[in-house]
Amino acid sequence: MANATTPRLHPNAPLTPEGRRRMVRCVTNDGWTVEATAQRFQVDAKTVRKWRNRWLAEGDDGLRDRSSRPHRSPNRTSRQLRRRVMRLRLKRRWGADHIAFEVGLAASTVQNILNRAGLGRLDRGDRATNRGPVHRYQRDTPGELIHVDVKKLAGIPDGGGWRVRGRGYPGEDTASRRVGYRYIHTAVDDRTRIAYSEIHTDEKAVTAAGFWHRAATWYQAIGIQPERVITDNGSCYRSGLWHRTCAATGTKVNKTRPRRPQTNGKVERFHRILLEEWAYIRPWRSETERAEAYAGFIHFYNHHRAHGALGWATPTSLIRDNLPEEHT
Repeated sequence: MANATTPRLHPNAPLTPEGRRRMVRCVTNDGWTVEATAQRFQVDAKTVRKWRNRWLAEGDDGLRDRSSRPHRSPNRTSRQLRRRVMRLRLKRRWGADHIAFEVGLAASTVQNILNRAGLGRLDRGDRATNRGPVHRYQRDTPGELIHVDVKKLAGIPDGGGWRVRGRGYPGEDTASRRVGYRYIHTAVDDRTRIAYSEIHTDEKAVTAAGFWHRAATWYQAIGIQPERVITDNGSCYRSGLWHRTCAATGTKVNKTRPRRPQTNGKVERFHRILLEEWAYIRPWRSETERAEAYAGFIHFYNHHRAHGALGWATPTSLIRDNLPEEHT
């Protein structure tokens, strides 16, 4: 078995360094012609000349394989741009397509940069595997359909949870029970992807109804009149209070098909973004710290985060001409 320090031969090399040495000696020591030597070793004449000249210039060191890497790569992506790609991956947890749009590179180039840096895969956020072509639908006008759902997240005890202290830290079980869970109620407009979201401590009907009343009021304030709202069949959305609240805002209620979360896919996608770019983007040290960062995340999502499904536009850019000044 070859030693770890054994030089690695070029995969297309017809001769080992020892074979090259014998070939060169036929020319330099034994007086063979280049053509005769080439025929003897079953190589091209220019190969014989190459190794002869290298041996004359460098001795036996010249018979070793050299790196095939070019001395200069004028078209290589600059170090500054490569670092920006890696920063966006680490900070935003975006895919290669999204980063490519932001930095002006080809998606394949971005993916190569990420692969070389060991960032080619995202291990958190439960990214689903794409098993076939994506079939997207999109409503024609803002407000035509609003997707609503709740995302349940574990709360963070003061001082941080296991992501900060490590698994099995003293008092972990007690702290987890004491802090409980947080329920993120979210509404996403189908056409523009504009999101309204709030963090609550439960998902009861009264909480969901109050959330929708505020969400509908907020959408109306930015020039979007909700016409229909679609939810799953959770208990809070089956309640009479939910239906009465939607009716009071002039909104028709739709339900997703059983066992078909794709029907509410826009808000499901938002929740995946939420996990990757807010909830798990850093080790938070308290629930208050994470909650205070949420408003900034929602503003970034609505006003600055480009969406591939929107042709890399931002959500609010689709209604910017009608957006009130206090919401810009």
